[in-house]
Amino acid sequence: GVPSWMWVVREAVASGDIGPADIDETHKDAVKVAIMDMEEAGVDIISDGEMQRSDFTWNFHDRIQGLEPMDTPRRLGYPGPDQLDSFRCVAPLSVPDGYGIVAEWEYAHARTDKPVIATMQSPVTQAFRIHPGDVYQDKAEVAKALVPYINKELREVVAAGCRHVQFDEPAYWIVPGGPEEMVEIFNTCVEGIDATIGFHLCFGNFRGRPATSNRSYAPFAPHFKDLNADVIHIEFANRSMAEIELWEKYGREKMLCAGVIDVKGRDLEPVEVVAERIRTALRFCAPEKLWVAPDCGFSQTVRWLAVEKMKVMVQAAGIVREEIG
Repeated sequence: GVPSWMWVVREAVASGDIGPADIDETHKDAVKVAIMDMEEAGVDIISDGEMQRSDFTWNFHDRIQGLEPMDTPRRLGYPGPDQLDSFRCVAPLSVPDGYGIVAEWEYAHARTDKPVIATMQSPVTQAFRIHPGDVYQDKAEVAKALVPYINKELREVVAAGCRHVQFDEPAYWIVPGGPEEMVEIFNTCVEGIDATIGFHLCFGNFRGRPATSNRSYAPFAPHFKDLNADVIHIEFANRSMAEIELWEKYGREKMLCAGVIDVKGRDLEPVEVVAERIRTALRFCAPEKLWVAPDCGFSQTVRWLAVEKMKVMVQAAGIVREEIG
């Protein structure tokens, strides 16, 4: 959950009233707050809250060379993905200075005794905001152009000591070649990565709304086995645990990280509701292979509510642990 004062800073950035050192200080302070919130809630594996990323995606595209900004086609009305910053390829893409993941992880890791996961926006999600222009044939080619730089970044953060890496992938459904091409892109990105590899699937969460109306994992589920991932994190709570039964058939050899907290919901789930979601997951997944998490990140959730939702998740997990011994 983003601290309220971060919105003041964002306005100051937009108006040019704040300098690079001020921005860096703000991001680092926000990381400390995020770690505090997660530790106090009792979360086992934490992150830096992606607080050094300014709304999840900015720092990725800003680091890619070969792009030019495109005009936002719609500026009025309800917020939607067509109001997001977008880009056009004007030259072959490169990321000469890297994505900055190593520095982000090292800063957070030095401030906690908890395992800290390093999260990476997938090349497909980056391509979601990039028009191929005259440089590439389609968004899949855009994504593939970024793969070597992502693989290099992951290798470097693991070399720095990171044991958990995760791909954030809310746009897997845009790949022209379907699930097979998505698997190929992912596996190439994580080739040679010696860490616990997670793959987060969701349907988008811009301003608390999904990016697609056809929210089903069924077409992709048969390909779970082909992903070189140890953990697959799936959004379930927002969909009343729909399609959880697919895991038993298609994912049982891997770890399931089940989304049991609805980050799009604007109220606080009772502990028993979340505990029942976990029990539902256990009908189709062995206890030793089940992790629980929110459906997605809390960047679009009011911070106080995000904190309370994390506490409820931890309490519910404790209840179910006691039940199963």
